[in-house]
Amino acid sequence: MEQSSSRIFAAEFLGTAVLMLGGPGTAILGNVGTLGVSLAFGFSLLIMAYAIGHISGCHINPAVTLAMAITRKIPTAMVPVYWVAQFAGAALGGFIIWGIASGRPSFDATDMDFASNTWRINGYGAGAAILVEVIFTAVLVFVVLTTTNSKFPKALGGVAAGLTLALIHMITIPVDNTSVNPARSFGAALFGGSDMMKDLVLFIIFPLVGAVLGVFVWLFVDDARLEDTMLNNEVLRDVRGAADSIGDRAINAIDG
Repeated sequence: MEQSSSRIFAAEFLGTAVLMLGGPGTAILGNVGTLGVSLAFGFSLLIMAYAIGHISGCHINPAVTLAMAITRKIPTAMVPVYWVAQFAGAALGGFIIWGIASGRPSFDATDMDFASNTWRINGYGAGAAILVEVIFTAVLVFVVLTTTNSKFPKALGGVAAGLTLALIHMITIPVDNTSVNPARSFGAALFGGSDMMKDLVLFIIFPLVGAVLGVFVWLFVDDARLEDTMLNNEVLRDVRGAADSIGDRAINAIDG
């Protein structure tokens, strides 16, 4: 059943707020290390996938929404609804965490960076953070697009996406605290201080770039039709045709 814009907005707003509470909330309030925080992000996405997936698809990530629009899985006109809900939900989630953490007398959000995304604290450069955000957002988007294929068991989509997000965090938290989600970065940077806000632009732009890359990878792996997406053009059709031809020749050479 097609959902109204207000229901989709409410679902994405709530889902992104819960992602903030589960992910950055665990990093700030808990004492569970990289593995625990990674699992918290994965569990948050998994839980919300089953709670709101039937309403909005449970994007709770502007990069995923962009990929869904490019592949025409959602109408382009709905993108602003998703994005506004996601950024607003992330801000609310960050505010709730800040309110709880402020109850501790020694708490200072700017001193601990409030689980914000930055490459400066861990000794990496901006180039490393850019690579992380582009490549690993592409991985997340590829998995999401693959699991929303009609051939994939719908009941397992949330598990695949949640485990993927957890794995991504295990790998990349030591580099830049892991974004792959512009809304999550925004919700934390709001309370992390001016330095975190300065870095925010990287964590908004490059996850979106990664989303586009993820769509390209999906198109070359999946049997989806390029003609059914917003990327349909003669150049890409020729590239995909050449790739298919090379693959066919390689298979024939092995068989022969």
